[in-house]
Amino acid sequence: MNKKFIEIFNLYKNDILRLAYSYTKNKTDAEDIVQNVFIKLYKHIEILTKEKIEIKKWLIKVTINECKNFFLSSWKRKITYFEEKEEENISIVTKEDEVLPKVLELPRKYRIVTYLFYYENYKVKEIAKILNISETNIRTILVRSREKLKNMMEGAKNAKYC
Repeated sequence: MNKKFIEIFNLYKNDILRLAYSYTKNKTDAEDIVQNVFIKLYKHIEILTKEKIEIKKWLIKVTINECKNFFLSSWKRKITYFEEKEEENISIVTKEDEVLPKVLELPRKYRIVTYLFYYENYKVKEIAKILNISETNIRTILVRSREKLKNMMEGAKNAKYC
């Protein structure tokens, strides 16, 4: 196997898994998407290493497209899941991070932008380019997701004291 591919895989596999999981909210589906993403990377590794393409951005864009394709597939509409305890199956949430579980509860549109901005540290301009959305729209989504998160966090605090 290509050493460059293995290096890239080991470096980014957890980031891509977390992104796919934040999109699908299902470990198995996220793992399938990660597999598809890295198969595409393996097929295009020569092109990516020759050209000046930032590989992590490429992986994120491909992951988001794979997630969208997954939700559009007829297979997805026909399957039924057994109930799983996702929290135990994937290490996306750390004990110190109280916000990420709330981010995962946001609607998909808000969840992906918020995740890329706060957890992957992309700037608004970069997220707009990755998602093919205007910068203004990204800023609006971030403002609305912050409002939603604030309401969710306040609701959780109020529930503790009741």
